[in-house]
Amino acid sequence: MALQTFLPDHEWMGSVLPDGIPVGRTTLISGPGGSGKPLIGFSFVDAWLRAGGSVVVLLTNSGADFVVETMRALYDIDLEEHGDRVVWVDFDPTMEPSVDAMERTADTIRGNLVAPAVWQRALDDATDRAPETEQGTLVFGSALNLFLFSPTYGDEMVEEFVDLAGADDEIPRLFSVSTSAFEAEIDAVEEASDTVLMTRMEEMTLYVRGERSASVPISEEEVTVPFTPEDIKRIKSVAEETRDTIIPTIKEI
Repeated sequence: MALQTFLPDHEWMGSVLPDGIPVGRTTLISGPGGSGKPLIGFSFVDAWLRAGGSVVVLLTNSGADFVVETMRALYDIDLEEHGDRVVWVDFDPTMEPSVDAMERTADTIRGNLVAPAVWQRALDDATDRAPETEQGTLVFGSALNLFLFSPTYGDEMVEEFVDLAGADDEIPRLFSVSTSAFEAEIDAVEEASDTVLMTRMEEMTLYVRGERSASVPISEEEVTVPFTPEDIKRIKSVAEETRDTIIPTIKEI
């Protein structure tokens, strides 16, 4: 069977990934903290929903309101209008890191995802909850490196991410990681991923390029992502808040 791909209708993304990302594999967006990686990931979330698919959104360093507001501003899409085709997984580092402590509401699965068992159950529950569609389900999450700050579970989570990044199944996964910490660990996740994109920021301008892919053609030439300084500031403020509030909490787990 020929490999399926998916490409959002954005000229800048087509310049980097002419055929799109591979479906059923892991695509990783990697770059320094605060360099706008989620903004790139949101383009796939937007296009996937418009194509009729379901999306599991892992809320690692921001709340659902931030994602909803940012995607409305960037892509003129209201996630709330897509109903149960958007499944939220909310990372709460103040909860007990156990499966028994997880909470489930009509639209959100909530738990302390630093523990591999909780991470696995949350992903399984979310993908099971997502409505079946012809387009399928996309899993999107940013700032996965946050979990590595846990002195108890960090090493186990590296192994979990490496295994997941190397999985070959029906579910496309799009994750972002920061290269600002845990360089060796992030290198292992990059190596296991099928496709890797790299970002950088300079003078409030975001650039993206292809690093490598085992399945699809990529361009290693940098492309300017057409987001405004206001868009960039929005993401950078979230990154700063994460550094100041969430990371200290995770370091105690």
